[in-house]
Amino acid sequence: MIIRKLLSRFLAASCFVLLVACASTGEPTTVKTVATVEVINPDDPHEKFNRSVYGFNKGLDTYVSSPLVTVYQFILPDFVSGTVANFFTNLKEPRTVINDALQGKGTPVGDDFERFVINTLLGLGGLIDVASYAEIEYHEEDFSQTLAVWGVPRGEYVVIPALGPSSYRGIPGKIVDAASSPVSYLIWPIQVLDLLNARSNADQALTFIDEAAVDPYLFMRASYLQWRDYRITEGANAENAILLPELDESFDEEELDLLEEDLNIEL
Repeated sequence: MIIRKLLSRFLAASCFVLLVACASTGEPTTVKTVATVEVINPDDPHEKFNRSVYGFNKGLDTYVSSPLVTVYQFILPDFVSGTVANFFTNLKEPRTVINDALQGKGTPVGDDFERFVINTLLGLGGLIDVASYAEIEYHEEDFSQTLAVWGVPRGEYVVIPALGPSSYRGIPGKIVDAASSPVSYLIWPIQVLDLLNARSNADQALTFIDEAAVDPYLFMRASYLQWRDYRITEGANAENAILLPELDESFDEEELDLLEEDLNIEL
């Protein structure tokens, strides 16, 4: 019995040694690894974080803002919503006048102040855009544009929770604009109405981006940077416009013109 057990163990050990020897004489296995090179956009080095915030904002818009705007558009006919838009546009005029002066724009200061006075007095507090009928040109200036005129660099692209795309220069600009806006000092229902009006005005453009852009985040980033550059340079850099990301080819020229009008950019 003892001899039989020793013999069986010897045979098992011999088999194991043979298997190891056979394996060691085979061709070595080569493991190929593919290096992943991450391309960082110099305007958006925090893209991963910004995409997360963009996703959060998109969810907030889908489940909160968009349903409220749908109700808003259903309740108010186009004529009434137009007067609401005129009212809040008129409230931006003092901010525009201040930034015109800070940027050294002599003629626009007078035009924008005149628009504000005429629409406030003759347009029932701005509900009717009488100044446009008088062919007084409308401008819109903000403190971020003023900082750009003063030579403050734009800085990196950032997406702010609930507020959307901006830049390092745009953050203090938004703070000053909010402090200088009359809406900030009105009762909260009017402030909510202002938000609904702004979101309603952007509804068609946002829908177009979601449906047409291959990557809505990239399209939003490019269109925002181009739009801000166009506003700051008064269209001087239109020939060097940013090439926007690819769009779905199923959209026609009329829909592109609609997007251009809503975003105030050249496609």
